[in-house]
Amino acid sequence: MMEHVRIFDWCSSAQDRYFVEEADLDNCNTEKILRNKFIDPLVSSDSEDEAPNKIDWDEVFRDKKTHNGRMHVPCLRAVPQYPKLSKLASNKHHQMLKVLCTENPHVLGDCFIGKASRQDFKAFETEKETYLAEQKEYKDWAKTIWTTNHFIRALRPKPLVEAVYEAEFKMKALRMRGLPKQYDLAAQIALESPRSNCDVILKQELIGVAPSEVPLIQIPKEITKAINIITPCTVPEPCQKHPYQIILPHENTISMLPTTEVHKELATFAWTNGTQYIASENALKCLVQWNRYWTIPLSVCESISPDGEKANVVVLDSEFSINKEVAPIRTYKAFRHLLESTLIPLAEKEKVRKNYTNKEKPKEVGSKFHVNAKSIFESSDLTSDEEEENLVIDTGEDTDFGSPKPKSSKRLKTEESVRRSARLMSNESIGYNTRAASRRVSEECQDIGVYSCTCKDTIYEKPPRRSYKKWQFRNKLDNEKLDIIVHCPHKARDGSRELIFEPSPEYQLDLGASEQSMDSLRSIALSLALRKNAAVVNVRVDGSGGDVATIDVLPAEKFTKKHPDMTRQVITAVHTALSQLQGLLPGHYVLLHEPSHGANSMLLSSRSGRGARLLLQFDSSQLAEADEAQMVRNPPVISDALLPYHKFRKILPCAFTPHENQLAKEVKKPATKKKAPPQALKLQAEQPDSEASPKVPLGLSNEFVFVPDVKYHT
Repeated sequence: MMEHVRIFDWCSSAQDRYFVEEADLDNCNTEKILRNKFIDPLVSSDSEDEAPNKIDWDEVFRDKKTHNGRMHVPCLRAVPQYPKLSKLASNKHHQMLKVLCTENPHVLGDCFIGKASRQDFKAFETEKETYLAEQKEYKDWAKTIWTTNHFIRALRPKPLVEAVYEAEFKMKALRMRGLPKQYDLAAQIALESPRSNCDVILKQELIGVAPSEVPLIQIPKEITKAINIITPCTVPEPCQKHPYQIILPHENTISMLPTTEVHKELATFAWTNGTQYIASENALKCLVQWNRYWTIPLSVCESISPDGEKANVVVLDSEFSINKEVAPIRTYKAFRHLLESTLIPLAEKEKVRKNYTNKEKPKEVGSKFHVNAKSIFESSDLTSDEEEENLVIDTGEDTDFGSPKPKSSKRLKTEESVRRSARLMSNESIGYNTRAASRRVSEECQDIGVYSCTCKDTIYEKPPRRSYKKWQFRNKLDNEKLDIIVHCPHKARDGSRELIFEPSPEYQLDLGASEQSMDSLRSIALSLALRKNAAVVNVRVDGSGGDVATIDVLPAEKFTKKHPDMTRQVITAVHTALSQLQGLLPGHYVLLHEPSHGANSMLLSSRSGRGARLLLQFDSSQLAEADEAQMVRNPPVISDALLPYHKFRKILPCAFTPHENQLAKEVKKPATKKKAPPQALKLQAEQPDSEASPKVPLGLSNEFVFVPDVKYHT
């Protein structure tokens, strides 16, 4: 019986002899999904009529995020060698980092760290005092690292950075060429008044800028790939035809006038609109920056209103530099140009330039300003030796030099006639009618020598559009009111909101981000106050490499809420400076400021004949400061701003590491080795005594030999 039980196969099963065929693969759900023909059976009956959600698999496989798990962390550097461990454990770092990431959701959004809970917020408040105490120690340690290692990074900008700064330096030097060369000290101008309580009111928008005239850009919300701004780009070149690249009010073409004439035109425009001050945005921004060098040209022009009233109008122009500035300032100014070149698409710049060209219409000169330009050269005063200076091109026909035929010869303007026209245009005693004629002369001479144009058919052919607004600064204590017209360039917009770029060169990104200086904050506050709907784009850039670390867009409302006292300081500084510039005589001046002056500046005048304290001799090869390294040795202050690598490494900003493997290793001194004896002594020690000291027979040696008397006892 048991044998029958054993023989019977109790676990028998039919063998699987089914093979998958091609028809089965065509009808499987995987194939339907890949062909976008799969219908989810769990979908409700209400949505059966809807088209299936098709997936573009080519786009899915083309996206690197799908098949590449590595995320891009901007400016990820090697882990620094920390001198000590953090007082906070690693779990406390993680909890407090969740709270910081909740306040900064735009920082490395692809890195998941979890949502902050109530316990995390409670732990943050509990350990806040410990964290603040550790921040002070961390900042002191970062300062010591700056003075020993990091400050050399700020002293050596990249060659491309130097090239961009050099190009802007030459443009400003050409613009200032028409001003007097020697200036002497005239007065001291205070930039701060503790007793004043001022406010500002927008009285009238004289000339606005349409949104279509400003390039449209898209600021990336997250940095998913490396962005480097130190890349080859176009830089402006000095243009002899347009020494001052500005579009004057009520004009559509770039001006060809020198700086002195531009100041007169701006003064006439200001007095026509009832103000005795007109300034550029850049000039006012310099008045609120007290920790760096700056030089501002200032002109006082006598203007006549349409009613016949005369007044002296103060014109504040953009800053310039006579010599090469210190390395951090050069880097900042070059980064501002490179950042605009990187974030503003070239197609948008070209689009705006074409809009300029389409709107340009030649102005008809009225009978009041009609002057025959040819009569200037044909007058007896200018062509006394016309017969001797005429140049005739021989065309192969018989020509009488006494009476040349206009059809068979071409008269060329000589250098002497061009110099005469230049003297005619630079003469200050000439009236407005002749200045209008001088524009015609410049148009006729545009292809001759110094009148050649280098900005035509380039993106710099049309400078950014400028708005002109009339503001009133009022002191509430004595009710003093000052009206001023401020003209601002508009370079980029994000939809209907205007954008202001503010680069921050960083030289200690491996330790953290640096704090923005008070000068920078006051400058941003002024730019935002002068615009209706604007936002500042703070971009932290690696100062030595040019990689973008973070891009933060801060609207004007949030900036004012974060820094409530900045706007008041700016208004007070501008009102205090303008109130002291009243009563100046017509002429050309310069406002000079140095860091040692504090909240004061020096007013230099070209009218004084005592001596020359300032000479306008532009030289970009000579440094403004002889000891540039001494100016850079002041370390920046590390802030508690959250950077992408903080979130990636789960370490709090401005704090030491909680991991022991990231501490600085002690350098072990090598064991002291005994010095080997000289080779001669070594060989002598290896030889036997008989060979080491050969015997010298007595009497043959020059030395005295002492032979002791030895007695043997038995």
